Amino acid sequence: MSTYVMADLHGRFTELQKLLKKINFGEDDKLIIAGDICDRGEENYAMLKWMESKPANVEFVKGNHDEDFISNVDLLTIIHKKNPNFSLLECYDDLKEMDAYFDFYGTMIELIDGYSTTLEQLSKWADIMQDFPYLKELNINNKNYLIVHAGYMDEDSLANSPLANNSTPSELKTMALSKEVFYTTARDEALIVGGKRDTTIIAGHTPTISTSVFFNLGKVFRGERPEINSVIYNIDCGAGFLDETKSANMACIRLEDEEIFYLR
Repeated sequence: MSTYVMADLHGRFTELQKLLKKINFGEDDKLIIAGDICDRGEENYAMLKWMESKPANVEFVKGNHDEDFISNVDLLTIIHKKNPNFSLLECYDDLKEMDAYFDFYGTMIELIDGYSTTLEQLSKWADIMQDFPYLKELNINNKNYLIVHAGYMDEDSLANSPLANNSTPSELKTMALSKEVFYTTARDEALIVGGKRDTTIIAGHTPTISTSVFFNLGKVFRGERPEINSVIYNIDCGAGFLDETKSANMACIRLEDEEIFYLR
C-alpha cells in the first residue's frame, strides 16, 4: 500500500487518469487531493462526477477554488429563491451582470449550459466540498506529514520565522488571524513563516511555473525551515496551464519514500 498526494487538478480529468495509470494506482493505495479540483481546465463535469462517486481510497482537502465553487452555488441559490420562475441560466446571467468576477473561470456556465446541470446537482457537489477538511495529518514510517492546500502556520512557526524580530507585514498579521485563510491562500508566506515543528508539509496553490519563492520550472519545489525542523513540498506544477506553458506539469508525491512522479 502506498500513499500519494496530488494538488491543483483544475479540471484536468484526463490528465489525472493518465497520471494515476502511470503510478499504477490501485485499490490498496490511498490518494489525497490537496484542493482545487475545478476551474481553468475543460473537464470540470467529469472531475465533479468522479468526486461525487467518493472512491473509498480517495480523500480531499479544501482549496480556495473549492471555496469559490461553494460560494458561486450559494449565490445562484439566493437568486433562484428570489426569482423562482427564472431558469438557472437566467439566474446565472443576472449574477454575471451584477458581478463580473462571478464564475471568473467559466466553470458554472460550462456545467449549466454545456451539461444541463441542475441547481440540485450543483448544490450536491457544493455540499460535498463543504465537508472537505482544511488539512489532514498522517504519520508514515514514523514521520509526520501534514496535507494542506496552500500552507500551514501556527504560533511556533511564526515565532521562529526569519521575521520574528522585525515588524510583521500587515498581510501576514491578517493571515495569522484566520488559519483557514492561510490554509487556502498563503503563497510565499507558506515557506517564509509557515511550517510545523518536526513535520513535512505537502501543499500546492502557487504553481512552480510562476514567479514566487516556489519557482522551479514546473518541477516540485522542496524547501526547509531548519529552525523548526520542517520541510514543505509544493506539488502544484501548473496543471491548470498545461495548454499554455510548456514547463507546466501535473505532479504526484508518494509519502512512503517521497518519490515524485510527473505527467510528462
